[in-house]
Amino acid sequence: MRITAEPHAVAEARQHAIDACHGCVDTQRLGDLVLAVTELVTNAIRHGGEPVTLTVTPRDGAVRVEVCDGNPALFATAAIDDLSEGRRGLRLLDAVCTSWGWRPIDGGKCVWCEL
Repeated sequence: MRITAEPHAVAEARQHAIDACHGCVDTQRLGDLVLAVTELVTNAIRHGGEPVTLTVTPRDGAVRVEVCDGNPALFATAAIDDLSEGRRGLRLLDAVCTSWGWRPIDGGKCVWCEL
C-alpha cells in the first residue's frame, strides 16, 4: 500500500493492516498490530521521504509489517530517558513486537516488525 502524507493516511494504513489480518490475529494482537502500524507509518511520514509504502503479511501465526520510505538516513537509537520527547516509539515496538529492525533499500530504508 502506498502511503501519502495526508492527515487520513495513518487511519487508512491501520484499516489496511486490520483487513490484511482479518481472521488471522486475535483481538489483543490486533491492538498491538494497530499500535505498531501507527508508529511505523507516522515515523515514515514525519521523518522519511516519499515514497512511503506499507506491507502487512500474516504468516505462520505471526504478522510481519514493513514500512519503507525514501530517506536512507537511519533513526537515532541512542538511550531513551523518561524525559525524552523523541524515540518513545522504539519502546512501543520493543513492548508489542517479538522482533523489529531495519534494512537499507534502493534510495531509502525499510523498517520492519513481527508480532
